[in-house]
Amino acid sequence: MLLYESQHFDLLTTYQTENLNFPSHLHRCFELIFVVEGEMEVIISERCFQLKSGQFLLILPYEIHSLITKSQSRARLCIFSPDYVPTFQKMIEKRSLENPVFDLSLEAQTLISKALFSGQSNLLEQKGSLYLLLSELIQQTTLINAKKEPDLLHYILSYIQEHFTESISLNSIARTLGYSYNYLSKYFNAHVKTSFVDFLNETRINYACYLLSTSEKPITEIAHLCGYENIRSFNRNFIKIKLCTPKEYREKQTFLTLQ
Repeated sequence: MLLYESQHFDLLTTYQTENLNFPSHLHRCFELIFVVEGEMEVIISERCFQLKSGQFLLILPYEIHSLITKSQSRARLCIFSPDYVPTFQKMIEKRSLENPVFDLSLEAQTLISKALFSGQSNLLEQKGSLYLLLSELIQQTTLINAKKEPDLLHYILSYIQEHFTESISLNSIARTLGYSYNYLSKYFNAHVKTSFVDFLNETRINYACYLLSTSEKPITEIAHLCGYENIRSFNRNFIKIKLCTPKEYREKQTFLTLQ
């Protein structure tokens, strides 16, 4: 079963994990893994990489990957948006990393630890540290053409991410790609394990959550920005997915921020 994580609209999120195991999934963001202690196995597009203590690994947007700890591991994860590093994002379009495992210089490790994982940095420090990290990574590997096999799935997901704020349907995507609606519907359900409509709504509502948490825009404006033509449809889907109203969600996030 392939999981798609559509909730990553924040520019940067960090986690600390122990003995992490996570099934095959993909998302629109970069994912940086740093193994602090132990070992971890990372499978990216059917390629297996062993990650040992002190090593870093970078997963590119929309790469199908899974994480396996066979004995013990303690790791730090940083998931960051392509919008954070647009220059690098352009470099890796339709490409992948021959070897995504890399080491960092002591100076870079110190900066990364402070800027990404301490919670005490600003936007410029985060962007600067990421570009330094990517610079050292690119010196240790080469860019290769991405595998052709998952292109259709990636294209569909990329298209949704680029156009979910517009009036789109699986039928319109099928016409754009030159596939029949029935074929694309079966293909999508088989690979993503959910219907196109449910997937689109979840993507829109997760984006709405991001806007509710990070802006003071009126809820009616947010509904429009997320691709909904009327507030009633927006509210109905929001309650279905998040089990609360948009107003309640915003109030809860404000309360948590003030703690």
